[in-house]
Amino acid sequence: MVWVARIFLGLQMMTLMAALGAVILFFGAITIGQLFGASNMEGGLAMGAAGLMPIGGMIGAAFGIWVTWWLAKRLSPGATMVVGFGLAVLVAAAVAGWFIYDELSDGNPYQMGQEPDVFIEWRLPETVTADQVDRRYRFMARSSYENWILSDSWDQPRVRDENGVSILRLKVQIRWRVTGRILQFWPASTPNDRITVDLGLPRDPQNQTEYGPWREVSGHPGHAFRTRVVKR
Repeated sequence: MVWVARIFLGLQMMTLMAALGAVILFFGAITIGQLFGASNMEGGLAMGAAGLMPIGGMIGAAFGIWVTWWLAKRLSPGATMVVGFGLAVLVAAAVAGWFIYDELSDGNPYQMGQEPDVFIEWRLPETVTADQVDRRYRFMARSSYENWILSDSWDQPRVRDENGVSILRLKVQIRWRVTGRILQFWPASTPNDRITVDLGLPRDPQNQTEYGPWREVSGHPGHAFRTRVVKR
């Protein structure tokens, strides 16, 4: 197992030093060229430096082999296994973490025509008639992913009454498999008084036959909302 750990250590040191050597030679060549007044027309310095990167990589890899040999002479078998396998686990975790992060944060859009619809009911602390809805209220759905504005519209009927208060009915179409979808709601007469709520939807919400529970809007007594997801 010690030899396996040394092999892991050697491969990792070679890769790390090769990458470092390539980068150092790339920027070093550009810096030297600028100091001696070399022309950089149309990125000539960068292209020339890029051609030297393989040489820097080979020098770095050779240095990595020497570092591995130097460490192997000084580390105990136990320390060699800790360093060799520890670095391997760290590298594997970093690579896996990168792919997981990329998968969870790149939006991962739904195919066109398969975007889920989110139906929202917004309970008001007052009553309003159907012919007043457009004049009195505005709303906007947004996604934390690139701060995109989502497609939204009124559901039909736009308002219904329940226990003496009016409930507005909205419809939002989500496009990306991400969390952090928000809804902004405000009176048309005071556009700066916006109520912002997180819809609390999972990354890839599943179909719902019924609306979820009512959620009170903090700081705005009488306002509450609930959602229902319909997948196509």
